[in-house]
Amino acid sequence: MPADPNRPAPLHLPREAAATVRDVRGGVRLAVDGLRTAIGGLETVHQRLAHIEPPVRGLRVVPPQRGWASVVYRGLRGSTDLLGGGLDLALASLQASLQDTRALRHPRQPVAGREALVAALNAWLGDHLHRTDNPLAIPLELHQRDAPSRPRVLVLVHDLGLDDLHWRRHGHDHGQALAGALEATPLYALYNSGRHVWAIGRELANELEARLGRWPVPLEGATLVGHGLGGLVLRSALHQALRSGLAWPGHVRHLVYLGTPLRGAPAWDAQRPFAAGGLGASALVGPLARLAGRRSDGMRDFSEGRYLELEPPPADPDPLPAAITDHAIAGAIGAGSDDGLVPVASALGQDGPAGTALPPDEAHRWIATGVDHLGLLGSESVYQTMRRWLAA
Repeated sequence: MPADPNRPAPLHLPREAAATVRDVRGGVRLAVDGLRTAIGGLETVHQRLAHIEPPVRGLRVVPPQRGWASVVYRGLRGSTDLLGGGLDLALASLQASLQDTRALRHPRQPVAGREALVAALNAWLGDHLHRTDNPLAIPLELHQRDAPSRPRVLVLVHDLGLDDLHWRRHGHDHGQALAGALEATPLYALYNSGRHVWAIGRELANELEARLGRWPVPLEGATLVGHGLGGLVLRSALHQALRSGLAWPGHVRHLVYLGTPLRGAPAWDAQRPFAAGGLGASALVGPLARLAGRRSDGMRDFSEGRYLELEPPPADPDPLPAAITDHAIAGAIGAGSDDGLVPVASALGQDGPAGTALPPDEAHRWIATGVDHLGLLGSESVYQTMRRWLAA
């Protein structure tokens, strides 16, 4: 009997419940990490008080490493570790009891609100989530979304604090639209944008080598499009793949930087949410990160335009092969100097040392006037410009 197309997709309740418990485990771990940090901060303040001159009201505060104070701090840390470990064990047991191994063959359907919140959390704290093996850390993935495998491939890499669902804006998706016009298969990257660009670039290079190496049909070309930080990730992936002798760069014909801080965004204040509406759920995550007073590795790379592990990075270590044409699009709002995040000159790769402009050909640079950083994703003029370039 044929399936009813109007019938809603079946819900895998055990799988969804297990995934929710996994998220809760990540939140609990993050909360316990925060409590440990707070205890450390309290001990630091205590240490300073113990050495202040003159003493407070004539009383010398005992240093935290001595006497009762050391016992209290050891007790606080031990209790925190015990509480965190106990909660994680209990939740892990619940997750295991709900886990349906047969349902693992079917990927979890993304929920836009949840994905946006986790993506924003990864932007602010993704380096910490990765180091602590937190379940909320986003692993690198390439999503084909049921599109047929065609000879041409379009790889799209999202910006800092966003996710692969953010390519759809106001009903328009650059990936779907360009794939249709170019008769290509779109592959949407999803990754932890709080990690160093070079680390994500290395993983993406290896993932593309494996994915394109077993592509079901003979490849006739690949196009890369990166928005914001995603452009730096693609630039890093290409350079690392070329240095390692991987095969997939030989299929690349075009690389598009869309609002990418090729020379950095030094005036960007990472302690506030994106003025242009980025960091999808930053209204929730941002205050917590600002309270912690931190910037993730990905945020620092965004502001510095850094895409390689070398410190400081060279201006242009390895030029791209002649077969690859690179393009750059900058948004410009207000006085026209930036898109709300990235300076126009940086997005066009123009403010570096002489002879290092990216792209080198002026015909492959374009400014989208009146379009902000996030608006680059939904702009019809941006789409038409890319379509013209990529059809050549």
